[in-house]
Amino acid sequence: MKQSINIDEFIKNNSQKGDLVSFKIKPVSINCCCSGCLPEFWNKINNEISPQGPIEHEGSAILNIQNEQIILEQHESGPEIITFLNSITAVCNFIKLLFSMSIDAFTKKGATKIKFIKRTITTKQKLVDESILEIDLNQIKNGKELDKTLNKFLNKIIK
Repeated sequence: MKQSINIDEFIKNNSQKGDLVSFKIKPVSINCCCSGCLPEFWNKINNEISPQGPIEHEGSAILNIQNEQIILEQHESGPEIITFLNSITAVCNFIKLLFSMSIDAFTKKGATKIKFIKRTITTKQKLVDESILEIDLNQIKNGKELDKTLNKFLNKIIK
């Protein structure tokens, strides 16, 4: 089930929800994160989002998470979640799950650092804010430490 997502149409149909926020998970040292290069990772993602997916090669899908719509996109540079700023709290657990799964897959491919990029975009598609959390995977000792770092970053966004 390949879905073609038109971001302009998504914004127009949901303009009453306000500004969008994009979360991009990008490894610093891996050239490609598409399903051709990381099939195991994208198979796990597709299993997680089933029956709402799958996401085809470099495609996207609209998912319903906790009664909120999000777009999940597959890019060569890494996965991206697009949702509305006022929906972040409802989709935080999915963001953390995707982040955790990304770290596992990127580490197996040799990544030592990742960037978690948050962008706020107005309904007129103007970038108004960007925050970047760069994590050195060699400095993270366990999952609890990673979860604490990500929670701190997400809590700043939610407030």
